Amino acid sequence: MPAYKFFFTILSLLACSSLSRCSQQPEKKCFTDGKVDPDECANTFNKIEFSTGDAVMAGEKNITVASGGCLIEIIATDSGAATKTDIGLAMWDVFAMCPNRFTGIVPKPAFTIYINEIKPDTPIFGSNVKLNKPFCKIKSQFKLGDVKSKDCIEAIGKIKINKASPQNILAQSRGTIETASGSCLVRIRSSNELDITLNHDQLKKMSLVITDYCKQNSGAVVQDKGAFGLNSRTEMRIFFNGKPGRN
Repeated sequence: MPAYKFFFTILSLLACSSLSRCSQQPEKKCFTDGKVDPDECANTFNKIEFSTGDAVMAGEKNITVASGGCLIEIIATDSGAATKTDIGLAMWDVFAMCPNRFTGIVPKPAFTIYINEIKPDTPIFGSNVKLNKPFCKIKSQFKLGDVKSKDCIEAIGKIKINKASPQNILAQSRGTIETASGSCLVRIRSSNELDITLNHDQLKKMSLVITDYCKQNSGAVVQDKGAFGLNSRTEMRIFFNGKPGRN
């Protein structure tokens, strides 16, 4: 299963879970394309951060980690805590069940594990994505144009505070923020769909990392953490704020 299709599958499962529309977990199966190295996946597994008692942090429903060409996704259920031991055993269940490619899905009572190959240019977790290092001229559905750094700063300044939040976090929907001003459209998202905890000043600094490097071109940057949960990454993308069209 190509990485982009894999991400769409995960997003649909998350939406299903959050809206209580799923009556059961997916069936276990092997993927018919993509291949991973079990040793590389063991390194990927070791990147997962756990809370007290080696359990997944409460409320962290979606964990994504990657190393080299191996992507591991954990989708937690409401059937108790997912533990480090159980997740590790589930990973080896995938390897035993799918010895040709070592990629597949295995559901457990507290979670479902997905293991798949990830391509280097996959957003947020691909091996070509370096934390805090911007990359430019990203694909966009908008027409090309010059992005002005000051417009991005103004766009971020327009994001409202969620007054209902005890932490005074910024207004957002499932870890996603979109704002625009003048020539600049800014999109920010957390990898685990939990609320972004970065404030205005931190986001403005993040935007300057992009515009200082990419100048007037579209660009993106990914940083570790920046949202609730122990296993989050936060991505910011900046586009020319134009009408959709061919580039």
